[in-house]
Amino acid sequence: MENALFVVCLGAAMCLLTVSSGAAQQGSLEKVCGDLKFPEGPAWDGKGTLYFSNCSVDTISRLGPDGAFTFEWLKGSESPEKSPFRKTNGITVHRDGSLFICDYGLNAIVRVDPQTKKGEVYADRCDGEPFKGPNDLAFDPPGNLYFTDPVGSGRDNPVGCIYRVEAGTRKVTRVATGMAFPNGLAFTADGGYLYVCESQQNRIVRFPVKRDGSLGKMEPFADLSPNGPGEPDGMAVDSLGRLWVTHFGAHSVLIIEPDGRIVHRIEVPHTEGNGHGPTNIEFAGPDLRTVYITDPGSAALFRMRSEVPGLPLFCSPMDRRGTQ
Repeated sequence: MENALFVVCLGAAMCLLTVSSGAAQQGSLEKVCGDLKFPEGPAWDGKGTLYFSNCSVDTISRLGPDGAFTFEWLKGSESPEKSPFRKTNGITVHRDGSLFICDYGLNAIVRVDPQTKKGEVYADRCDGEPFKGPNDLAFDPPGNLYFTDPVGSGRDNPVGCIYRVEAGTRKVTRVATGMAFPNGLAFTADGGYLYVCESQQNRIVRFPVKRDGSLGKMEPFADLSPNGPGEPDGMAVDSLGRLWVTHFGAHSVLIIEPDGRIVHRIEVPHTEGNGHGPTNIEFAGPDLRTVYITDPGSAALFRMRSEVPGLPLFCSPMDRRGTQ
């Protein structure tokens, strides 16, 4: 199953970091690995390993604690005997170490044990209706899983959804709809709000999270159109409550204050003429101050250091706020 390519990522190239203000808060941007195939969904396991998707070739890659890089750590397949997934996009790591994967081939959320590389379909439908194509995902404090399903939606057809899978029972509820390509998502530190990239509207919105896990009325949070055409894609939250948003069209990472002000812009290198930009972002490392960025525009994985640590993801291996 593992037709692996091992590369030790040493002596990685250094690239200039361009920030509109507050440059002292970040270090230089380092290219870790190249020749990737539409990288997406970086996920930190809390023990030194980063996983991410190569969407155009249906593989999950692994960057190990020693810097060893395995391009084809796990390959998707139409055959469940060969692989637990088909086409992988967003990934997150549960505190038990298992990978939760948005599979837009099976149109399901798939759970994978990284030790055995075996998995199961965690959820694939709501009220008897199959999902159209899960994109990105996040746990709330009690361990319920929220994910976006944007397939078939856009500005002229805002039918994108957000679903919630209840911890334990795996009951699936549609908690939001009427969105123009909902994409990356993240919770505030108290779990009181859910931020979502509404890509086709070039903006960030947020939803108040009710006590029963349902979502309140969608609220505009940040209009990103002044930063250029294109789409916000993925996001992460730092310990100051700021959003770090990968903007696919602007070839940048935007840092947004809790009041919606864009205060920093980090330009990510890309190949001239390549319209792709960064897709997703993850805080990693033992201090959560190493930032990983997946970027199809340069077919690369980048990283940098931040003076401000990331917010531990709920129910992740780095979450010390209680156990499920």
